[in-house]
Amino acid sequence: MLHELLSSVVHHTPPYALSRALNHIPRPLIDFKKDLSFRHAVAYAYAHTKFYREKFDERKIDPRSIRKPSDLGDFYTTPADIVNRAEDFLARRPHIVFESSGTTGRNKRVYLRQEELNAIGQLNAMGFFRWGITKKDRFVNAFDFCIWIPGMITQKGLEASRIFCLAAGKVDPLEVYKRIPLYNINVVMGEPTWLIKLTELAEKHGSYPLKLVLGGAEEMPDAARPWIKQVWHNPEVHMVYASVESAGVIGAEFYDRCRGYHVDEDDFMVEIAEPNAEGYGEVVFTTLSRTTMPLIRYRNRDISKLIEEPCSCGIPFRKLARMRGRADELIVASGGNLYPLMFEDILKDVDGITSDWQVVFKLRGIKEVMEFNLELRGHVPRETVEKTVFDHIRDRYPDLWKNYSIAIFETAFQYHPVGGLRGNARKLLRIVDRRYTQQ
Repeated sequence: MLHELLSSVVHHTPPYALSRALNHIPRPLIDFKKDLSFRHAVAYAYAHTKFYREKFDERKIDPRSIRKPSDLGDFYTTPADIVNRAEDFLARRPHIVFESSGTTGRNKRVYLRQEELNAIGQLNAMGFFRWGITKKDRFVNAFDFCIWIPGMITQKGLEASRIFCLAAGKVDPLEVYKRIPLYNINVVMGEPTWLIKLTELAEKHGSYPLKLVLGGAEEMPDAARPWIKQVWHNPEVHMVYASVESAGVIGAEFYDRCRGYHVDEDDFMVEIAEPNAEGYGEVVFTTLSRTTMPLIRYRNRDISKLIEEPCSCGIPFRKLARMRGRADELIVASGGNLYPLMFEDILKDVDGITSDWQVVFKLRGIKEVMEFNLELRGHVPRETVEKTVFDHIRDRYPDLWKNYSIAIFETAFQYHPVGGLRGNARKLLRIVDRRYTQQ
């Protein structure tokens, strides 16, 4: 098939050659292959997965008639579908599974085969070469390997590129800081909150010349970029955009002037659902090359917009603007996925507070702050309340505690009289994200 031939050309081109050819791919060819791959993905999902066969039959959707996403009308795949029916998405036997928490705290599961992981590694290697990384450079991979996917797919890219690396995982930034001169590290990749803590250490104890700092898994405060550049002797500072559900990197920022993520349109069809007047809406993607667990029109809850205008960097792929938050109550903050039921579990049996509470995320300069807004009742000392909260975080959510203990984020407590948080409102918003707004 033509689809398979075109895909084979892309995925079997060496990463370095692909990075050099990126600017020369004609836009009409990108659109042609993407449309062809979308039609193939829809037909494949219907033929091989229980979930899509049932859903399409219920809606009387004939996959042979589908030519573009809008032909599917209001059909979307949701995070709840993956939570509730993960294995009904399987088209063939998987080799590995990754997990990601949703707003309910129930894990979404994403399955892959080894050849898919290898293909993701090839494309990540292409990105590394595009950023100017060579085999003379030395890399720290500080993404978490624990069930979550970023550490693994970053490592697959490093294996494919044969770049020297320290596979640190998400350890205390001090451990990486001490090893930078030992291994002559000049490229560091991790979550922005982790990178900020590492940079604080360098600012305090002395820095080293870095070539490139790469972030992903959460947004980076704009003010952090020039500061990171200043501390580490002017490296490039860029971001990638991905999720566990996408498995691979959906988009990457290759130059400062890009101001957004160039979408991997060979592997993803990206749409924006229900855009507002500015074009911002929920990010929707279809996997175009996944054969183990294909996803058709998956609403991932991130808010962004597509930038259609050609980028001055010359890369022909469309861009996603930087994220403007989430469409649900889950936020990516403090180095992890946080949701209301998590905080309800932390606060539900703390003596001296009411059942009304709110957690506000804000920035103190560039440092992320998790602020607990609590209503006090009785005569329990504030110090006792705060000690109990920290004990519950440590005992019930060890990953969050690890991030706190290595100073990925700070905490604060604000106290209110009984009834002061809710006022006359019927519903109290449990999590408020003020990191990137002026509210």
